[in-house]
Amino acid sequence: MLKKIEDTTTEDNLGLAAARLAGKGLLKPGDILSERVPERNAFVQVQIKVGQDVPQEFTWTSLNGKPQDIHHRIYAARPDVGAIAAGKLTWTSALARLDMSLPAAFDEQVRHLGVEAKRVGMRSTDDRPIRALANGANAYCLDDMALCFGMGLERLLLNIEILEKSAECFVLAQSATGKVKRIPWLIKFIANGRLRKDQKDAAVRHLRGERSIMKAGY
Repeated sequence: MLKKIEDTTTEDNLGLAAARLAGKGLLKPGDILSERVPERNAFVQVQIKVGQDVPQEFTWTSLNGKPQDIHHRIYAARPDVGAIAAGKLTWTSALARLDMSLPAAFDEQVRHLGVEAKRVGMRSTDDRPIRALANGANAYCLDDMALCFGMGLERLLLNIEILEKSAECFVLAQSATGKVKRIPWLIKFIANGRLRKDQKDAAVRHLRGERSIMKAGY
C-alpha cells in the first residue's frame, strides 16, 4: 500500500463515479470501485458505504510487487484494464445462482464487454490465477461477486450499465422461455474485433504511463 498521495482530482472523480453508480443501485454497500493511475504505476480504490453520498476514504496501492487483492491481480494480468467495479451487481450476480455465463445476445454487449460474461467457479479471495481473464472480456461472474472492467473510468460507467441491462434481459428470457437467441457470428466477429483493437491501444498507453483514450462511436 502506498502512503497517502495528494491527487484530489483522481479521488474526486472516483468518488463521484462511485456515488453515481450507487445512486442508480448498480453498486451497493461493500462493493468496491477502483481506477488505474498509470502515471504513478498504481491504482486507487474506494468502497461504497451506507448513508454516504460521495465516498471520502481512498486507498492507494502500488502495482509493483506481489498482488494482494482481486483488483491488484486483475490490473497485473490485464494491462488494458483501467477501471474495475467489483460487487453484488443484481442481475449479473444472478448468473452465479443459475450457474450460467451471459452469452453474446446483443451487439453493443459484444462491442464493449466481449463475447460472453463468463461464469467462473471461484471466489475473489481464492489465491490462484483467474485463467478466464485471458479471453479479454470485460465482465465475469465469480461465486461471490460480479466483475466489470473498462479501459478507463468513463468507459466503465457505461460498461456496467450495458452489463446489467444485458444480464437482466438474458436472465428474464432464460427463466421464461429457456431459449435465448445469439447474435449472428459475423456481427459478433466485427464487434469483438473492434473491442480488441481498443484494448490493445489502451494496454500500450497504460504500459507507457499514460491514460487510455475514450473512443467515440460504436
